[in-house]
Amino acid sequence: MSKPERPWIVSPHGPLVKHEANLWTVDGMVPGAPIPRRMAIVRRRDGTLVFYHPIPLADAALAEVLAWGKPAELVVAHASHGVDTLPFARKLGVKVYGPRTDAVRMRARFEMAGTLEDLPADPEVIFQEVSGTKVGEPVEIVRSGDRTSLVFCDAFQNHGEDGPLFTRLLGFRGGPRVVPLFRLLFTRDKAALKVDLLELADLPGLTRLIPCHGAIVDRDAPAVLRRVALAL
Repeated sequence: MSKPERPWIVSPHGPLVKHEANLWTVDGMVPGAPIPRRMAIVRRRDGTLVFYHPIPLADAALAEVLAWGKPAELVVAHASHGVDTLPFARKLGVKVYGPRTDAVRMRARFEMAGTLEDLPADPEVIFQEVSGTKVGEPVEIVRSGDRTSLVFCDAFQNHGEDGPLFTRLLGFRGGPRVVPLFRLLFTRDKAALKVDLLELADLPGLTRLIPCHGAIVDRDAPAVLRRVALAL
């Protein structure tokens, strides 16, 4: 018997945070787990919206997003991040994209319009696979004038010291890092990941690191990312 499709379920989430004229985020929790998650929304030059990590929104927040721009694309980092993809895509009428490396697993769970290479080109929002990862999860590079923000999935996380015991035992806690569980399960080439993070740290105007899981880094972003890379 096939598993019933997940409906549009609005879980408690935070307010829309407007970091830049073209970049908003909203925080929530992973369904069924005490782990924070974050969705990023970028407004393209043509007024269309690109979402990274789907989080169903309450009516007021959704209305504000729809007034800001027209939903067009949803990028899902890999199959394990696809829990709300189907209801999100149907509710907002967006096309779903993801990394080619994990496309087979993703297509087994939901329909995809294409892989990252098929996304409409825009100089202000670029998705590229993070080197050295098993599933090819992308980092989103968002340019807002002379400032650059990086939106990560699992490769970069930033959890404080406090939290559920299991997250402390698994090494999630302690600030910005590539968490040990990610290194164990999702990394195929640690050296390549290190090089990629160091190259991202050198991007002109790097101002902000936005993880899907954990606190945003908006001070000394290049130095923080270099420390994370060199600790691998």
